[in-house]
Amino acid sequence: MEPTPIDPIVLMVNIIKDHAPENIWLDSLLQGYRGLGNTNRGEIGEEFVRQYLRAAGIAVSKKGNRSAITDMLIADHRFEVKTASLGANGTFQFNLWRKGDVAEGNAGKLVRMAEGQAVTWKLTKKLSSMLLIEELPDMIRTALGLGRASI
Repeated sequence: MEPTPIDPIVLMVNIIKDHAPENIWLDSLLQGYRGLGNTNRGEIGEEFVRQYLRAAGIAVSKKGNRSAITDMLIADHRFEVKTASLGANGTFQFNLWRKGDVAEGNAGKLVRMAEGQAVTWKLTKKLSSMLLIEELPDMIRTALGLGRASI
């Protein structure tokens, strides 16, 4: 019996489909975000936080440049912003916490960004432990002891 001819491209496409994780971003309104590099994602996250808090009446200023030690001042307090994206396993990475909470392990689990290195880490959290973005302005006001508006 003669072997059945096979199209190598169709074979490779089928194998890729079998081994590729589910793309949770496929029909998402935020799909374009996922294709950006980390620097662009970070800038988008910082700008989102700035505009969102300003719209809530909280004073926010941009840091001087990319090499500044923190990303922004919120009501004259320094903040570093890490942008989160939902992973296929249902976890978010990079959450906003006080530096002490992260250092003491109270903010979540720190895992290495790459196997075998101990220089860069990410903080992982389950979606169920996250707060709604709508709660952010009040959380900032409470944490910083601000009144209702601080423009």
